[in-house]
Amino acid sequence: MPYYKRESEVLVLSAATSSPGTGWVSTTVQNAMNYARTNGLTLVLLSGIFSTGALTVDTATGGGQKFTMRAAVAGAATLRFTSGSHLLQVNGINDVLVSGVVFDGQNATISDGSNQAGLVRFQNCSGFKLMGCTVTRGTKTGVVALTGAQGTIADCAIDNCSVGVIVYNSRVTVARNRITTCSNNGVYVWREPAGGGVEYDGSTIIDNIIDGIATAGGGTGQNGNGIVVYRAVGVKASGNTISNVQYSCIRFNASGAAQITGNHCISARECSIFVEATAPGLNLDGAVVADNIIEQAGDGIKVVNLGLYSDGIARRIAISSNHIRHITKNTINDPGYSPTISNACGIQVEGLCVLTGNMIEDAGGFGIVLGTNEATYDLLASGNLVHASVTGIGYSNNGSAGRISIVGNVVSGSTNGSIVPVAFNGVNFYRVGSTDVANTADSQTGNLYVGNNRGY
Repeated sequence: MPYYKRESEVLVLSAATSSPGTGWVSTTVQNAMNYARTNGLTLVLLSGIFSTGALTVDTATGGGQKFTMRAAVAGAATLRFTSGSHLLQVNGINDVLVSGVVFDGQNATISDGSNQAGLVRFQNCSGFKLMGCTVTRGTKTGVVALTGAQGTIADCAIDNCSVGVIVYNSRVTVARNRITTCSNNGVYVWREPAGGGVEYDGSTIIDNIIDGIATAGGGTGQNGNGIVVYRAVGVKASGNTISNVQYSCIRFNASGAAQITGNHCISARECSIFVEATAPGLNLDGAVVADNIIEQAGDGIKVVNLGLYSDGIARRIAISSNHIRHITKNTINDPGYSPTISNACGIQVEGLCVLTGNMIEDAGGFGIVLGTNEATYDLLASGNLVHASVTGIGYSNNGSAGRISIVGNVVSGSTNGSIVPVAFNGVNFYRVGSTDVANTADSQTGNLYVGNNRGY
């Protein structure tokens, strides 16, 4: 049993198994937390391991006061989970600060069966800060913010959890964390409005390192992502380095007004950056996908869904100044996933998209695909460079396809054509006929306008 001692404005907690000396009081971690809060003290954990069940900071404990807890030496004080529905939960208390503490779940069962279960939870509170902590070995999520929580999760190491961080109906800054070896997702931002549809969120996911994300929970894209955003408008994912994921490095589903900028995405088995709207009424309106570096993926950037096949509508996307290379046909044999081999396209778009200034090299399929059969309208590709890809730029000339403009692009070293008609057969994109318009004069033919392109 630990011991506490009051020293000036702090309450010091020792993991000693016998009294360290005069003035030390035998206690539990929960009781020490309550005493510190009631008396307006910072709880300081000395180096050591504190084994404990569920710890709670709420209006019914600690005089309902705010809470500050820190490790005397960052990373040297461990709260080790034994049993319960969580390790630490803050509910309804604002301005909470926890820093430098290790939260070790020991892979012990978390009794909370909800989708928002986790080791560390912040609920219905504003101004919370989890800073410089380690969260490890959680059978559920590492850190959860839910029910209108607003705060910051920064400079933490989160590993060996099901999901690193879940932001559920909340607004959180997730910054400069290292999130590794998660069995389902890295960071998940999720809105579930009472009336359905989508809702403004405004969370930011910036400058994190995310690596090694698996798909233990199965599915065809619900899991296996570095960052996944669902039904949450106005989310920013910027400056992150994401590697070794089974599906997407970054996946935005029905989450418009998105900023996906300046990320380094390495080794995605499926599509590196996926912008989609997969269900009727769940639309994605507006996004900027810019200045990202994408390497080694089954597809580079996809913007899909136009409401034609029992899905939503993704539209108004600007895709610019991305560097994409080494896009390969990867095998994905997960149950229910089709087709089982990626298309190896650098960039694929369908509706109301602008592509400008992108550089694509070594795509095993098409460098750029503009439209999927009739799922095509108002597409502009200008000033892009496609190099050493099997096929350069493919455009849909389906009889029901909308307008496409391809202007001022350069395609070099493509063995299967530079700028050519393309169709999709449900499995693969493929070149149609022998037409190649790369070096033709400025012209309008059917749904296609071309001008000032070069292919060689």
